[in-house]
Amino acid sequence: MKVQTNLRVEEVAAKLRQLGPWFYPFEFQNGAKAELLDQSALVIHESRAAGIFPILDHHFQNRWSNVSCLDIACHEGWFSLQIAQRGARLVKGIDVRPERIERANFIRDAGGFTNATFLVRDLFDMTPAHDGVFDITFFLGIFYHLEDPVRGFRLVRRLTKQVCVVEGQVARHNGRVTTAWGRRDELRAGPACVVIDADPNHTSPGSAVCVVPSLEALQKIVRAAGFTRTELVQPDASMHEQFLAFDRVMLFAFV
Repeated sequence: MKVQTNLRVEEVAAKLRQLGPWFYPFEFQNGAKAELLDQSALVIHESRAAGIFPILDHHFQNRWSNVSCLDIACHEGWFSLQIAQRGARLVKGIDVRPERIERANFIRDAGGFTNATFLVRDLFDMTPAHDGVFDITFFLGIFYHLEDPVRGFRLVRRLTKQVCVVEGQVARHNGRVTTAWGRRDELRAGPACVVIDADPNHTSPGSAVCVVPSLEALQKIVRAAGFTRTELVQPDASMHEQFLAFDRVMLFAFV
């Protein structure tokens, strides 16, 4: 959905250049368009949108005006603002990097989105008592950058009233690994996770490693966090090859 604005195209284009290049493909109805940092990522953005929004639109239909949404690690706010454009009652985006929030706030102000707020916040500093509980939570492109994804999903569950939209990379191991447990002859088996070095461009300051679950492990973690059921988005042929190979997945976690 293109962003409506009352600003002149030259004004918007100048600000987009000043803040760019951009990670997300923002476009305005006056013709202004963000220059992308990585053109190859566009297919991933389009695949996410194709997998996520038809399901949300079907689920909420004509009830958008009553919906609240929290976008965790919102980056430049692209997904948040797609929900705001649908007329959601309240949209909040948080990210630990101020430069991303600055970009999101520009789009919000240029588009006149009075129903959207963007803040520099860390997920692990949030509480339902202080921040509220939201009909929709977005947890996109973040769980595989966490040292403790179980703790992350437990907190997200506490902030979610209806559904959490989860997206990200998963480990390729589809089998089970075993561990000795208690007696010498007792083994326990479960889905695998991969521990990799943290990427400082995507993780919170101080993070040393990231724990990347397999798809089965991710589903188990989400249920352990308190979500009652999950629905995996089945990719179609138009989506990015990582989704087709289930190296990257989208799923809906319902309360």
